[in-house]
Formats: sequence, C-alpha cells, structure tokens
Amino acid sequence: MILIVDDDPSVTASLALALKQAGRPSHAVSSPSAALSWLEREPCALVLQDMNFSRRTSGEEGLELLARIRGLRPDLPVILITAWGSIGLAVAGMKAGASDFITKPILLDHLHLTINRILQESRLKEEAELAVYYKNLSRTDELTGLYNFRHLVSLLKSEVTRHLRYNRTMSLAMIDIDDFKSYNDSRGHEEGNELLMRLSHVFRHNTRNCDVLARYGGEEFVIIFPETALEEAVIVAERICRTVSVTLEVSVTIGLAGLPRHTADYNELIRMADRAMYWGKQHGKNQIVVYDDSMSTCK
Repeated sequence: MILIVDDDPSVTASLALALKQAGRPSHAVSSPSAALSWLEREPCALVLQDMNFSRRTSGEEGLELLARIRGLRPDLPVILITAWGSIGLAVAGMKAGASDFITKPILLDHLHLTINRILQESRLKEEAELAVYYKNLSRTDELTGLYNFRHLVSLLKSEVTRHLRYNRTMSLAMIDIDDFKSYNDSRGHEEGNELLMRLSHVFRHNTRNCDVLARYGGEEFVIIFPETALEEAVIVAERICRTVSVTLEVSVTIGLAGLPRHTADYNELIRMADRAMYWGKQHGKNQIVVYDDSMSTCK
C-alpha cells in the first residue's frame, strides 16, 4: 500500500489513478495529522508526500511531517513532491531522510520509475538485513547472544592454526556455574535463564573485543584469549570470579589451558581446560585452576 499525502484533491486523484493503473493500491489523505494517524494503524510500503501544505507555504509543515514519519517508521521510504521553485526544500528533505523527490507537474513515467527503484532498494535492503540476521542466528546462542558451540569450534580451529603459524601464545578458559542445578531447582528455570544472560554481560564487561566468548552448553562457557599467556588469562579469570561473586549471588569455577604450553591441538585444548575446571569443582569450587598432567583423568 502506498500512502499519498497532499492537500490538493486533483493531485491525489491523479496519483491514485496512476498507481491503480500500475497495479499499486494506494490511500490518500489531505493532512499531516491524518497521515500519521493512518500510518500508526495500517501497513505501508511507501509514502508520497507533498512538501508544501496550504497552511504553511514555506515548507516547515512538510519537513515536520517527514521527521514525524521517520520517527514513527524509520525504514519506511518517503518520496517528496515539490514544485520546481522549491528544489532547495526537497534537498533539505533528502538530508532529513527522504528517499527521493519528484517535481510538479508530475511526469507519470518518472513517478513509476522512481517508485519501482525505491521499492526495489527497500526490498534488497530488507533481504540483506535478513541474511545478516540468519547468519548471526546460526552463529550465536539465542539466550545469551554469545557464540554457540558450532561457531566456537570453527573459530578455535582458525585461531589455533594462526597462533601456531606465527609462534604465538593463546589461552582458553572453560567456565562453569557452581551448583547451577540447585539454583534452577530453587528459583525456577526463568531465573536460571536470567542468570545465564547476566553472566554473559559479566564476560563482555571483563574481556577485550578480540576475546572470543561462547556458550559451550548448559551452564558452561568458553573464552578464547588470543595472543595471551596463561599468567595474563589468570588475571582476567580472577576479575570475572570476583565480579560474579559480588553481583550475581553465585560463584564460578574456571579451568585454563594454554597453547602451545599444554597442547597444539584444538580439541585437546578444550579438554584440558575442561579437566582443570572439573578438578576445581571437585576441590572446593569458586576458583581458577590451570591445567597440569595430574588432572588428565579428571572428568
């Protein structure tokens, strides 16, 4: 549906007829207030808006309406209609967010070409945004917004290869919420989910942009620390532990393993951090444990 906004009945009638002949349904209103009222309740693909209403010949009302439409429907395309003598006003409208403008007297061929182009651009933009959305959805955990297990493995493979090629050090942390089942049982799954989301915020606020944050599964999380020695990773892990204990009323246990110190294999790196984490849970919880060979059978 295309909304026509013009206080000249002859203009709205001719535009409506031209759109109907082109197979495009339209609705016409004669005032900004009627346009906004209609947009609040009806679906709309595009707005054809006059810039000069009779009550304000200088165009302020047209610019004001454009701003209101952008506030109400930010992605809705707006094509401005203006007289030749008001091109400057149309340019101001373009700077304010209009998609394009046409001049009076309106040439129908130009009108249809402009509408077709703007609608096609809008469709392509929507498709691109959907593609990005679905791509992100395939890579991220829906609850926490962190990377999911599948994408974690893909990134870890790449990071291990890169670090080995350039002889760099890297650390990996496996993090588990202590006594999470008891927390869930006593407070309910909704509160448990809220805790997982809040924990993801703690990770984000205590790590660098280059660090890779992922939900491994359930209440377990992984952080990859690129270009980071284990001693540095321990400092970050300690900060995370303190923040969690103070702000979330729970504790976490963190296991750490390093590349190439412990292994050059990405699967082993995860397993070693996991074993260190389990060793920590079996020996008091709420602590950071760096892997060593004595933990190789810990599960």
